[in-house]
Amino acid sequence: MLTALNVEERLSGSFFGRLFDRLRGNSVSISINSARGVALRQINYINRTGKVEWGKILRLADSGRDAVLCGEDVILPPESGLKRFDNIEFKARLCVNLGLYIESKTGGEIPAAFYDPRGSFSGLFGDVVRGCREVTVITDNLSLYNDVCDKLAQDTGASPCCSENRSLLTGFSLVLAPAPIVNLLPLSGETIVLTSAAPTVCVPGFVYFDYSFRMPNMFDRIKPDNLSEEYFAGALYSRAYQRELGGIVPSSCSNLTSSQTVSSIEKFLLNNQK
Repeated sequence: MLTALNVEERLSGSFFGRLFDRLRGNSVSISINSARGVALRQINYINRTGKVEWGKILRLADSGRDAVLCGEDVILPPESGLKRFDNIEFKARLCVNLGLYIESKTGGEIPAAFYDPRGSFSGLFGDVVRGCREVTVITDNLSLYNDVCDKLAQDTGASPCCSENRSLLTGFSLVLAPAPIVNLLPLSGETIVLTSAAPTVCVPGFVYFDYSFRMPNMFDRIKPDNLSEEYFAGALYSRAYQRELGGIVPSSCSNLTSSQTVSSIEKFLLNNQK
């Protein structure tokens, strides 16, 4: 069962209002909804006193305490015993799916780089090799990727390149980076980068890490209003074993300031081939 939490702040601005709210106290309610075999426990907590009773929420969350679905505005204190669900696994899948779809739209004419420094997403690389005419993986884990590339060569006949030389990234118009970017990268200012989280460092080029799509039928009926389709689908994929959602292709991607459609990225890449 998935567990979602929404904390609604209802703090009065007047003295008597605050006094009344303190006497009234906070309140909490639970509802359970299901769709396609997936059950969702929704915890709605109304904070009137200015102090959230995390112990009460912890007890209600039960087995879902390690992967609570909540908006980024809900801060779960370390001492609460609750941990927010992180959908990096699903977002990595989305960034690869979008990259491969763009490649298919351009006829495979755009050489791509796959940036995976630790080798954490080597399982996705096979799909990238099968979907790209020309791809180079940049990684610090050469021993792992040499084995991966050898097996792919045997299975598919493809000959993907593998290197730890980050300077090679400068020559690519499209970079797929399923792991969050935490180090400076030598990219061109015209590079399209699809990744799974906002970089923690300044990265040249056009970096996109949020993805939009239409929630599959039925699941949209149980999605909490305060959660994005991307985040909720990630929980369905990673925690509720709805692995078919891994085939979703986003219709657009965005960062903190702008968004792009598949069509706009396709045109940009074809006009700026290196």
